[in-house]
Amino acid sequence: MSKSLGLIVIMLAALTAHAQETAVGADTPAAADVPAGKAAVTATSSEAAPKVEEFKPPPGFKTKKRGEIVLYCMKDSTVGTRFKTEKCYDEEQMREYLLALEIQKRDIDRIRSTCSSAAVCAPQ
Repeated sequence: MSKSLGLIVIMLAALTAHAQETAVGADTPAAADVPAGKAAVTATSSEAAPKVEEFKPPPGFKTKKRGEIVLYCMKDSTVGTRFKTEKCYDEEQMREYLLALEIQKRDIDRIRSTCSSAAVCAPQ
């Protein structure tokens, strides 16, 4: 118990130290010190710095374009039928779908680690 409490205290101290460093590093030179041309170049380079990554769907999904909308579709058979249906998601829905899959994987791993000892999950 004391180890986990100590770990939490250390993590909180690290977060506050990181927040203080970013506040100090956020200071920019005064506008009078920087020529107008360099200020414009600095502003445009900072705007261009964050690059937008193109979303890549996971294996099994195909990209389809419907007008301006990009959809990611997968054919899947529903339980209880032999007919395959096509499920399509936009990028936001796809990210939510992938997050839900990740949560399910973590839950399964948690259950497996809990049931690894025979005494916990053994039928009685």
